[in-house]
Amino acid sequence: MSKELALLESALRKAADIVMNGDRSAKEKATAIGMYDVVTGSDVLAEKSIIEDIRREFPDDTIISEETNPDEKVAERCWTIDPIDGTMNYTRGIPFFGIQGCFMIDGEAKASAIYLPVFDEMFTADDDGAYLNGKGIHTCGPRPLKQCLMSTGDFSRRSQTFRDAQAVIFHDCYTDIARFKVFGASSVDYTYLAAGRIDVHVRFLNKIWDFKPGMHIAGKAGAVYDRQLADEHGILIMCSSEEVLQEAKEKLLPKFISIFRQA
Repeated sequence: MSKELALLESALRKAADIVMNGDRSAKEKATAIGMYDVVTGSDVLAEKSIIEDIRREFPDDTIISEETNPDEKVAERCWTIDPIDGTMNYTRGIPFFGIQGCFMIDGEAKASAIYLPVFDEMFTADDDGAYLNGKGIHTCGPRPLKQCLMSTGDFSRRSQTFRDAQAVIFHDCYTDIARFKVFGASSVDYTYLAAGRIDVHVRFLNKIWDFKPGMHIAGKAGAVYDRQLADEHGILIMCSSEEVLQEAKEKLLPKFISIFRQA
């Protein structure tokens, strides 16, 4: 295990103590399109704790964090931090939230960790693979799309266009899959894909701290996605296998593209 991954695991577990015993009262947070979003005192304290742990070992590294350093640019040695992913769930006592971080070199993820504290599940990834509480994990592999569980993110705070697109996706795509799941936390979406609990995850990519650790963990567990679609349109279709991805692209992608042409 690299020094960076060991640090992430330790820092996230330490932050989890703050989160699980901290202030869950919600304070309204401004968003780009005026949607209701929240932040808690625990977000701020947990993030501060993780930053201090990183600074102690790597004082010259760049840190991009949701609450205090969201506008930092990716540097040669860089970390992303999301102290509570799924804050709305956290404030309401819903167990689907996580603490996540990623270490990158020149933008490439090298070590990632996501901790789901209610379930005591620590998901990690490095160059050698993906792990759950230290044991190797893999996606569930191929099955017909009709039998697949598909998760999608909460309705986007990025723009009204993306929100409208998500509404249409729910309406137009539900007959192509077995079930939709909306966990309300990308940390859960990606780790459940990595562990074989779901088959497909669809998301509109937004902030780097939301997707970098999860995509790294899921990718090291065998999940695949269309890089061109993600890079050009900001649409992520990440699947348990190449076979599922190809069927998802055939059946879902034309609907997605049609949605954005109408937007």
